[in-house]
Amino acid sequence: MNSIILSNFHPIVVGKLIDQKRINQYTKFLYHHFQNHPVIIEKEGKVERDLVSFEEVSDHVDKYAVSSNNIEKRQVLIFDEVEPFIIKEMDNTDPSNYVFPEGFEVLPESHYGPKIEVRMDWFKAKLGYVFDKFYELSHGKPENIIHVTCSGYSSPSLAQEAVVKRNWENVKVTHSYHMGCYGAFPAIRTGSGLLCYSKHKGRVDIVHTELLSVHLNLTNFSAANTMICSLFSDGFVGYSLYDENNFYKDSNLQNKVGLKILASHEVIIPDSLEDMTWDLGEYSFLMTLSKRVPVFIKKNVKEFMTTMCSKINLDFEAEKRAMYFAIHPGGPKIIDYVVRELDIDKKQAQWSYEVLKHNGNMSSATIPHIFHEIVNDPNIKPNTKVIAIAFGPGLTATGLVLEKVD
Repeated sequence: MNSIILSNFHPIVVGKLIDQKRINQYTKFLYHHFQNHPVIIEKEGKVERDLVSFEEVSDHVDKYAVSSNNIEKRQVLIFDEVEPFIIKEMDNTDPSNYVFPEGFEVLPESHYGPKIEVRMDWFKAKLGYVFDKFYELSHGKPENIIHVTCSGYSSPSLAQEAVVKRNWENVKVTHSYHMGCYGAFPAIRTGSGLLCYSKHKGRVDIVHTELLSVHLNLTNFSAANTMICSLFSDGFVGYSLYDENNFYKDSNLQNKVGLKILASHEVIIPDSLEDMTWDLGEYSFLMTLSKRVPVFIKKNVKEFMTTMCSKINLDFEAEKRAMYFAIHPGGPKIIDYVVRELDIDKKQAQWSYEVLKHNGNMSSATIPHIFHEIVNDPNIKPNTKVIAIAFGPGLTATGLVLEKVD
């Protein structure tokens, strides 16, 4: 079988990238509002509870939120309607006097906001644009489309609607859902299988729609939740898998740079099932992230890399200085842990830091954004090995060994 090449990467911006300092400041407004709302206090049976001062809220967010040193901007679509306030009015507004817009206010029947079916309707209404934009940029019809998301579902799906809209009767749709931050890897594995068994070796498109902001819970005034709310962002991207021969023949693809798949590996780390979860709740999806996750990653990453590289008789320790790394930025410290444990230079993981800094953690859409930067970086030459790795619920570690081609 011919090799499979990843190419045609198109990151897509649906809303606006908002400055992290301002998002963190607006988070303080939200926390202060929810912690002091009479409906919430009464429902929690804490009528006697002291009010929480804005200074206390501010100190908490400053301490636990991801700062602008690590993330400069994020796409948070749930804040689109309040973006003018965040940019122009917030600095001169007393938090106690701020009137919250529809969707943020506390209702007597529900202080957690809209229930999950309403949030899913919003996902469906907003994100058909991602497919429209990707197919403005990607010419020709694919044989398969794989839709990846862990943040919103509908049936028929956005991918099915995109196929019907274009009268692509013979294009097959596959759904790859709810795997969180490592979700690109199973999708690529599925796409590789579809290519392998196809008679025509037609293009496989993968489209990610991660609307994580719809699940932010700003009623939970905790250190872990504050970190989560300041780390995750909305992310959207499409790209394609090609049979190697068709990659070079495809006249629709103008920029023939990509990443050839050489090997893959995946393991579920023992004794870690409860350390990262992503569950369905009544109002939103619910994340837990334990303090043990960085420890598990640190203990297992070197063995993981060595085993994966050995599948193609590649000596990781001997070759690692010449490689580049696409490390999923579960947070700024996660990249640091992996870099230190593997004893590599931070410059070899430059695009992991940069994508986090300019986009935040976009769950499954993050690694493809990093791939986009790597294939378009002229300093990373053809034939350079690239190792990609991500972690997700399970605790699952998954990775690819790739080679840049043009």
